[in-house]
Amino acid sequence: MASSAAEVYLHIGLPKTGTSYLQDRLWKSRDQLSASGVLVPGAKRSAQNLAAWDLMGRRPRGADRPQVPGSWDALVKEVRDWSGSHAIISEEFLAFARAGQVRRAVQAFAPAQVHVVVTLRDLARVLVAAWQQQLAKGQHWTWEEYAAVVRDPESGPASAGVAFWLRQDAVRVLDTWQVAVPPERIHLVTVPQPGAPRELLLQRFAAATRLDPAWMAVESPGRGNVSVGTAEAEVLRRLNLALDDRLNERQYTRVVAYGVRPVLQDRSSSPGMRLPEEQSAWVTARATAMVTALRRRGHHVVGDLDDLLPVADAAAGRRPDEVDPAELADAAVAALAAAVEQHAKLWWRFRDRDHSAAADGSRLTSSARAAAGRARLSALRLADRSRLTRRLAIRYLNRSP
Repeated sequence: MASSAAEVYLHIGLPKTGTSYLQDRLWKSRDQLSASGVLVPGAKRSAQNLAAWDLMGRRPRGADRPQVPGSWDALVKEVRDWSGSHAIISEEFLAFARAGQVRRAVQAFAPAQVHVVVTLRDLARVLVAAWQQQLAKGQHWTWEEYAAVVRDPESGPASAGVAFWLRQDAVRVLDTWQVAVPPERIHLVTVPQPGAPRELLLQRFAAATRLDPAWMAVESPGRGNVSVGTAEAEVLRRLNLALDDRLNERQYTRVVAYGVRPVLQDRSSSPGMRLPEEQSAWVTARATAMVTALRRRGHHVVGDLDDLLPVADAAAGRRPDEVDPAELADAAVAALAAAVEQHAKLWWRFRDRDHSAAADGSRLTSSARAAAGRARLSALRLADRSRLTRRLAIRYLNRSP
């Protein structure tokens, strides 16, 4: 069956380049975009992520995801059945694709024209953000360890240095996708430097994907994919060190990523992070080399490649390894409270049901006693806040049996 959509835009990242923000805006604008002829496919927001996992053979460590198999074909079918102007798929995991997977992805949408959109951000901010992301996924490298192995991938674990460049070597990613997509259909979108209006990234992305920003829903309140401060990052690092990789990926995501990390993100006592001065020279040199290589390629650029050169700003935050002991203690208590609350909620959801064979009359009597007990506890709590209720409670306490 021939594709009905004339064009398909694949936004493949890179990671830590505003992808979560753009995906949030796309998903919340699905109805407006659909009415304008643009498809954002997927029955759920996670559908595009699962489809990319299916395409590339990805599975969570230590746990099965039955939704994954077949999800790529389902996404492709939805796009091929679309009768509008074009479709947009946004999933940064596609930046990891190998040449064979790229060919399969592009051929799946034939004869539609496939465009590739790559968002890029300056290397100084990406490096700091990537370290935080690794902590949020269970790693426990110190900042110095991580920065050193990114600078020289042969000096440490491949899961740090090599993995970073697999995600962030824009030239390698572009070379891989160019095996199936011609250079003129590859679009580079630069993330504006700090201080630019937040909507500017969306406007640039819209220009690269043939969207009218007026079709996009108004941004809803919320902090989005917020970074943590230095104390909160150190708590995560030490927690991961203590866990010693004993949780599988889904267990860790459920308890730490969904339970503990949001609480640490919501804390405002610890400032954000900046690249330390001693790492500035080599990071700037790498960024400059990348910008030079990108200029030679001649791809369509929305924004300015100079946005990818780090800008020194000593007031932008703390060094990643600058941790105040008092803030660290407060963040640790907040993390402990979040973990306890998460455990309690999960226990309550999956607690054993009472399957005793008590008669209906006995069960009703027991329920009545329980209701009376809860009422007495509620009265005592109310007495803590009400002088009148406290007097009544004391009078009850002093009454004769």
